Amino acid sequence: MNTRQKLNSQISIILFLLLVSVFSSCKNENDKQGHENHVQVEGDYICPMRCEGEKTYPQPGNCPVCKMKLQLVEEELVQTVSPNKQVLSRQATVKLQTENNAQSIKAQGFIDYDRNRNQNVSARFGGRIEKLYVKYNLKFVNKGDKILELYSPELNTIQEQHLFLLKTETGKTLIEQSREKLKLLGITEQQISVLETKGTFAQSISVYSPASGYILFNSETQTNTGSEATQQSSMNSMSMSANTSVTQTSGSAGVQIREGMYINKGETLFSLNDLQTVWAIISIPSEYHSSVQSNKQINIVSELFPAQILTGKILLTEKTFEEKQQRFIRVRVELPNPKAALKINSLVTAEFPLEKNPDGYLGQVPSSAVYRTGMNVFVWVKSGTTKNGTGIFEIRKVITGATNNGTVTIINGLAPDEEIALHAGALTDSETFLNGN
Repeated sequence: MNTRQKLNSQISIILFLLLVSVFSSCKNENDKQGHENHVQVEGDYICPMRCEGEKTYPQPGNCPVCKMKLQLVEEELVQTVSPNKQVLSRQATVKLQTENNAQSIKAQGFIDYDRNRNQNVSARFGGRIEKLYVKYNLKFVNKGDKILELYSPELNTIQEQHLFLLKTETGKTLIEQSREKLKLLGITEQQISVLETKGTFAQSISVYSPASGYILFNSETQTNTGSEATQQSSMNSMSMSANTSVTQTSGSAGVQIREGMYINKGETLFSLNDLQTVWAIISIPSEYHSSVQSNKQINIVSELFPAQILTGKILLTEKTFEEKQQRFIRVRVELPNPKAALKINSLVTAEFPLEKNPDGYLGQVPSSAVYRTGMNVFVWVKSGTTKNGTGIFEIRKVITGATNNGTVTIINGLAPDEEIALHAGALTDSETFLNGN
């Protein structure tokens, strides 16, 4: 009996030691796991309801007051940042690059008439167009070719008055004055001679071309904008004069003459242009206006012969009324065209050289780093970093210049050491501009 009791006592001691060993191992494992969890969730935690004010806890859990789950202070920061003032993002950033690699830009345009070479033929008296011998625009005519016939009651009356003076044997002075009046209206010496010898006159007067060139009937193309000199040409026909400074009447603007049409004194009937020089009208973005200077030589390629490079001279850059709000400006380039190979309205591509580091140049950034809304341009500037390395970005308006080869020139709004988000569109929504600016 005593032996059995001793055996039982020894077994009990062994079991007790085993249990103690097991419990100690579990405790160590739990302590180790708890330490690992603490490392993974290291940071300050706070009640989202602020039950205990700004009191924080070193480990996650529930609020002892409201029992809500505690939040990381960093998560709280995400919720307190206004979406239309700041944005949190881990995207890459870039800085201003001061090296300007842009050498030139290419822009599209078309061939137009050189208005300075137009000879506008206008009516010296009113009448009706009886017949047109040339009916199509841009048809080549030679000097002296008959263009049209014009019936004019006014001219007929003046011729009848001249015949009356001859029959009544009026003094030579009055007859000479009558002859000069006919000449001023375009009647030639030969026609006056026929009138005086035969005593008859034609009911309609023929109008001849005063020069060789391509005829332009549409008066909309005859306005001589930018011409500084008035071209005069005497006609060897009757009834017309050639003068590029004639003012168009409102009734004829944009209307091509046709048979049976009545015209008024001073209206342009047609124009002549030899097309020995033409204009290339090029549209370029307005931010390049400072790089476009008059009399500078540029290269142009026509769609008609793309293998040939033409050289033109910039005549002028059309002035803008609201330069900051105009996206494109038009540049007028003069091109030689001795064989009339360049056709009107054919397309061309012009290459404009750019200035390196123009006035106001701060640097360049990738095009993706700017966000455009109409006439305004914005970037997201990095203003700080959260504890876990997330960037804090604030929106800012900047002034940009030329865009070329995937980069945008910054003129104002950024400092050289500031970082901006590489992809501005990814951080932008409509609320940013409705509420934030």
